[in-house]
Amino acid sequence: MLSLQRKKSETKPASKQFKLDWNVVFKDLSFLGSVSLAHFMVRRVLRRRRKERAARLKRIRLVPDAQHKEDE
Repeated sequence: MLSLQRKKSETKPASKQFKLDWNVVFKDLSFLGSVSLAHFMVRRVLRRRRKERAARLKRIRLVPDAQHKEDE
């Protein structure tokens, strides 16, 4: 009988438990939003660097090798 009374007194009211659950959900959503934003930012930077590198490589002109000129 005493154990039942202790369990009832130890449990939190339903409204307080519900509020705590929503706080956890909002924190999780906030974390998910932060991770998604970071992923988006990194992806944009890497894509821009890849495009810049490709453009730079297209502009490079290879210098003819001096040894091949002597052979001809």
